[in-house]
Amino acid sequence: MKRALLALVLLVPACKTEQKTAAGDPAFDQEWASLEKGGAEPLFIEGELHGAGLMGEVRRAVDPSSEGKALAPPAFNGPLPDGEVVKVIRANLPAVKGCYQIEERAGTIGSGKAIMTLEIDGASGTVSNVKIDAPAFSASHLPACVTGRAKSWTFPKFTATKKFSYPFVFVGG
Repeated sequence: MKRALLALVLLVPACKTEQKTAAGDPAFDQEWASLEKGGAEPLFIEGELHGAGLMGEVRRAVDPSSEGKALAPPAFNGPLPDGEVVKVIRANLPAVKGCYQIEERAGTIGSGKAIMTLEIDGASGTVSNVKIDAPAFSASHLPACVTGRAKSWTFPKFTATKKFSYPFVFVGG
């Protein structure tokens, strides 16, 4: 499975788009490599306009294990585990996919990678800051849309503040 994902990650920049690719941004490439080295598996968001495409009929923007569950589990006494952050991100993937589909329908974007960095306030469990690093989508409204949606996400309460980055791969037509 990891080989297939690696092959896909390597193929995505080769997809034809009218956007500049992340290959031209060494800082982005370095941060992406750091996340991969740290074990972060990119979340894939597949567009709806390209048919089967590279991902076949797979729908990755919904995590069936999170359907019907509350977004914020009980508070943690101590730091928020990374796995809990990933659970909330996965539960909110339909919102991210919605942003991508809006831009895809408008014809302003193709495929590319993005890194979302969240700052989560432990006392409230709310997102205090969001940064979307997405060189391939800099000319679109995708980063602003995802930022707006992520600011409403709720995480478990915990002590201190947590900064967390996560990679996404958007696969479109």
